[in-house]
Amino acid sequence: MKRSQSRKGPGLAKAGAQRLVSTRPLEMWRSSDYRWNELFESADVMSEGAVREELEGPTYYGTTSLLLTFSSHGGLVPDELGTDVQRLVAKDPHARVRAIRIAYREAQVRSVHSIGRINAEFVVRSDPRGVRVDIDVEARVLVSGRLSRRVRSR
Repeated sequence: MKRSQSRKGPGLAKAGAQRLVSTRPLEMWRSSDYRWNELFESADVMSEGAVREELEGPTYYGTTSLLLTFSSHGGLVPDELGTDVQRLVAKDPHARVRAIRIAYREAQVRSVHSIGRINAEFVVRSDPRGVRVDIDVEARVLVSGRLSRRVRSR
């Protein structure tokens, strides 16, 4: 086998001089928790879900969709800030927590019994009427404040 065939990667190269200064643009955002509260409290909420019997015991599966409506459609999101709000909702932990709390409450209402900790998948999309936040929820169902018998007996 030739030597050039046994090597992997680009091979050796001489290091250049270290740059004295490097720059990069940085975008800073600031939002108000009070305003997030207003937006999420006025959101149009739609949920669906049900409890399924699994091998590990009863489990709730559901989806909650929140629509943060544009001002032109009667909501609180200024139309011109729609793209910015969409980007920020996807990244701001305070906004994410508010959305997931709403999804948790919705799941609790639809479940037969209390639910435990939830696993949530969070997606933010643009919508012609505003910014849509979809939360898929999965949670173990608790019976009388404890896990179901099937789970406890293991």
